[in-house]
Amino acid sequence: MKAVRFHEFGGPELLVAEEVADPVGDTLVDVTAIGLNYGETVIRRGKGRELFPWYPGPTLPAVLGSEVVGITQDGRRVIGVPRDGAYATKAVVEDPVELPDDVSDHEALALFLQGTTAVAAAKAARIRPGDRVLVEAANGGVGTLLGQLAERAGATVLKASSRCGIGYDWDGLEPVDVVFESIGGRIGRNAFELLKDGSGRMVVFGYASGEPLDVTAGDIFRKGVAVMGLPRDVTLQEVFSHNLKPVLGDVYKLDEIAEAHRALEARTTTGKLIARP
Repeated sequence: MKAVRFHEFGGPELLVAEEVADPVGDTLVDVTAIGLNYGETVIRRGKGRELFPWYPGPTLPAVLGSEVVGITQDGRRVIGVPRDGAYATKAVVEDPVELPDDVSDHEALALFLQGTTAVAAAKAARIRPGDRVLVEAANGGVGTLLGQLAERAGATVLKASSRCGIGYDWDGLEPVDVVFESIGGRIGRNAFELLKDGSGRMVVFGYASGEPLDVTAGDIFRKGVAVMGLPRDVTLQEVFSHNLKPVLGDVYKLDEIAEAHRALEARTTTGKLIARP
């Protein structure tokens, strides 16, 4: 099979399509679509432990990627987490979920990891009608879905993005009831200070800056707010039930994944990027 691998940590130019042995496992699929995520660029640079402290890092040479759609040997179309990486023409999928016919590969990948994250974050936040909700990275895959969920709950949504919306200069912004925090560092700290004293809720599900949220127990006690992570009980079927409309980004060929990494790192993308073998 063909796989895109890298043999040392560094820039996107190190991602090279190569012929490698087929993986062996119970649920081998012919890959039809690969989800592409910003975190994979961080791992490629050798900074994975900064973003994912629990992640031991890949053994080189490595194949990146954490989500694929593919066809099983008995003809089922499934989505799942590949055991040995996603950037390939074949993969062994762990705990595959069969996809309904009316959901495209691209839509499924836009809702698989990012959709479950968004639905879990919205559940944790307990959004109420009239709430003011701040969504960081609002143009991204999770951010666009969180915006939909918050608006449907009757909230006023403040969409922060480096390219549109309210941006990240929040001087003079009125306090908010909910913050969906995924950047960390200075931006995360500023967002925390925007929470309404006594009732604000912040849901933390990442720190794309590489710097975790710098908030202490004393800070939380001072403001009387809640800071929480994600519940783990959200299923893909539950995500589908919300009838979310994911923003579908660009489609790349397998040997164009380096180009996709450059776009992800430059923050010039909108919606979900995928690659097709």
